[in-house]
Amino acid sequence: MKKVYPAIFEKDPVGFGIYFPDVEGAVTQAETIPEGLEMASDALGIMLSDLIEKGYSLPEPSEINDLTINRETEFATLIPVELNDYLKDAKLDKKTIKIPHWLNVRATNEKINFSKTMADALEEKLNI
Repeated sequence: MKKVYPAIFEKDPVGFGIYFPDVEGAVTQAETIPEGLEMASDALGIMLSDLIEKGYSLPEPSEINDLTINRETEFATLIPVELNDYLKDAKLDKKTIKIPHWLNVRATNEKINFSKTMADALEEKLNI
């Protein structure tokens, strides 16, 4: 499952300090912007997967344009992360569900992936 959060890069004497305003504890640093993008994604993945594994809801990401930054020393960017790369138990479990026949026929005709739809619905319901 892919998530995207805004990060703030703050110029410092050795490169950049990087933090996520919406994810407490998700901080890192890097010497260059490309390295910072990679390090930021890793820090985000570690913190978000820890929240999920402890049963917490994920924080709602801020709108990047709503962030307040010092334009002389900081910039904001969006950082994506694939959380399945960080979750300890990302194997798939088989579940049997029952739905009304008419709904099954319509969804099958539309070529809807039932497993993905159920996973997406559960993530939304659990605020993940």
